[in-house]
Amino acid sequence: MRIPEELLHFIWRFRLFKPLMMKTTCGKQVQVIKPGQFNEHAGPDFLFAELKIAGQQWFGHIELHVDAKDWMVHRHHQDEAYNAVILHVIWEGEMACYLSDGTWIPNLNLQQLVDEEVLEKALDLLHNGHWLSCAYRMKKIPMHIKLQTVQRAAVERLEGRYQQIMLQNKRFKGDWERITLSMLAGSFGFKVNKQAFLDWAELINLKLLAKFADKPKSIQAMFFGQAGFLTAYKGKESYPTQLQKEYEYIKQGFGLAEMSVYQWKFLRMRPANFPTIRLAQLAGLYHIRTNWFSKIVSSHYVEDIKQELRNTTINKYWRTHYHFEKTTEDHSNEFSETFTDLLVINCFAPLLFAYGKHIRKTGHMDLAMEWLESIGAEENVVTRKYRKSGLPSFSAMESQGLLHLQTHYCDLKKCLNCPIGAYILQQPIDV
Repeated sequence: MRIPEELLHFIWRFRLFKPLMMKTTCGKQVQVIKPGQFNEHAGPDFLFAELKIAGQQWFGHIELHVDAKDWMVHRHHQDEAYNAVILHVIWEGEMACYLSDGTWIPNLNLQQLVDEEVLEKALDLLHNGHWLSCAYRMKKIPMHIKLQTVQRAAVERLEGRYQQIMLQNKRFKGDWERITLSMLAGSFGFKVNKQAFLDWAELINLKLLAKFADKPKSIQAMFFGQAGFLTAYKGKESYPTQLQKEYEYIKQGFGLAEMSVYQWKFLRMRPANFPTIRLAQLAGLYHIRTNWFSKIVSSHYVEDIKQELRNTTINKYWRTHYHFEKTTEDHSNEFSETFTDLLVINCFAPLLFAYGKHIRKTGHMDLAMEWLESIGAEENVVTRKYRKSGLPSFSAMESQGLLHLQTHYCDLKKCLNCPIGAYILQQPIDV
């Protein structure tokens, strides 16, 4: 039976073989004292293993292949990185294997040492047609295993965001306020206008924002002007014409650049998410303070930040408009509770976590996770699918974990790298 190599790795990693029957293909008894550390990078599959072969103790690395000839196919016999390999673990085939210095290394065939039920469960898990491969056993998975899986995925998601933020940190030369503006802008754009908001944020001068901190109309003029909306405006309403005049003055005085208004999208969006409304709210935020990063890293309670968002003042023009020129009935232009939660999830918590990891301050990282745990779980297609399959989420930390779990594990069928998949394969067949 041909098996995927990741299953062979899994069997070795968790010792799902019959230890008393282990012999090399040349008949020497093998005892696994330590299977080694699983290596996700280049080089042998397991590092720093400890074995006894024919009673002699060995320390070194382990390489695994489904077919014995893969040692030669992958040219390990020419690679000095494999010279510390002490055992070649295989599933099928027979071939003498040598290190680059000519040293012979023994083969261990696992196929006869693994119970059929382990393979049966693995194939059920890896090849069933359900979008969530473990759904058929989910009801029998202990809650602590489910929580461990989701929380680990949430941390991995934050680690992934850290990598992205570090790229911005390099690009912006360590200017965390600039990084914050970029992340805030991206969050305000959602999927539809995210790139437009990111392009817009590139044009904004933070020093100029600080200069106009006590002049809300100037900030509004900058934000809408550099977004291209004021150049495109042809009406005669008082508020936008005032912004036009203010923007023209600032533009000439400081050499501002602007986007094309056609980069912004309005179709098939709720009016409350129109980019004009979101820009008005961002202008309100940066009137309150221009150092949002400082606020984030100095706040112990996320509620302090959310309260500032609730207190943000937005020009009254936007109570009767969703975009320029068209008047509507009076409506709220304040931050909704759902939107403030999304800002914490997508901007504030990842920023705090990344900064804490960057300066090696675990307190910031722990606090970022506490913020996510203090917010209710997101309600979306992904969380509903998992809940229906028996994997609910109760906080934003967990719903973020589910999003990561779907894209990085479930969709890719990486069940053998998931604690739930590992649990299923290590339990008796009826569990």
